[in-house]
Amino acid sequence: MRQEAVPILAIVVPCYNEAIGLQHSIDKLLLHVESMAQRAVVSANSFVCCVDDGSRDKTWEVISAAVANGMKVTGVRLSSNCGHQVALYAGLVDVAGRCDIALSIDADLQQDPGAIPRFVEAWRAGAEVVFGVRRDRASDSWLKRTTAAAYYKLMRIAGLDLLPNSADYRLVGAKALSALSEHPEQSPYLRALFRQIGFQTATVSFDVVKREFGTSKYTVRKMVKLAVSSVISYSTFPLKLITWVGASISVTAFLMAGYALVRTLIVGDTTPGWASTVLPIYMLGGVQLLFLGIIGEYVGQLVVEVKRRPRYIIEEKIG
Repeated sequence: MRQEAVPILAIVVPCYNEAIGLQHSIDKLLLHVESMAQRAVVSANSFVCCVDDGSRDKTWEVISAAVANGMKVTGVRLSSNCGHQVALYAGLVDVAGRCDIALSIDADLQQDPGAIPRFVEAWRAGAEVVFGVRRDRASDSWLKRTTAAAYYKLMRIAGLDLLPNSADYRLVGAKALSALSEHPEQSPYLRALFRQIGFQTATVSFDVVKREFGTSKYTVRKMVKLAVSSVISYSTFPLKLITWVGASISVTAFLMAGYALVRTLIVGDTTPGWASTVLPIYMLGGVQLLFLGIIGEYVGQLVVEVKRRPRYIIEEKIG
């Protein structure tokens, strides 16, 4: 059990084209902060940090107006759209040193903010990282539930230590924030990263509520890109798979060649040249292209990492 004074909480909210409902979300989050401050759960100096991930609408204007109106809000504006994970990373790094604990939540507030006090409670009980886990996926479509289950199964096979149905709704303490800044990879995957940095962890279950404003910005293409990036960045399993499959194909090719030879010598009804031409083309051609693609993903990731270009550029900060 932690005996520290009432902690300063920073709520980090990545935003991309959320102008329609962002002010409503800010108001709602600040109401929760105020309520917790009145009960001495968190400090009255707690605040909300909105990260504008290169939005093309008036998201930054909404954030600027909230700051101008004296709300407990700060804003970070990225110069371009860098992606949800990078924007979230930028926000967490920005609030480090200005808070005792930081909680990340999506701008649409589908992740029930009513669970925030339970996150703080788990931190007070000693957890340095508190993961938010969905109670169920009843609100999702059949396709999304199926792909989510397949995704987490794939991650387990690839050796990634992920909590099933976890989300980017989590609370981290000052030690975890400090450790986060020591991870310089260009494509951070925070769900895996916070599982790897160690420290005591806990989980908090939350409900998913209906989105009140706007539409989801997380397209199927972005979800697939995140899945591929997470595997390539945190697992060498695909490279090992190449070795295993390559060995299996070699054994299969030898067996099929033996079968073709025996059938030719005993039955004699095979088409001349079929075994020596068609089998290698069909068996090896597609597999080689597939594996070259996997290796290419790793090489591409290495190129990005070696260049050491900045993950994001902050155009402006307010509050």
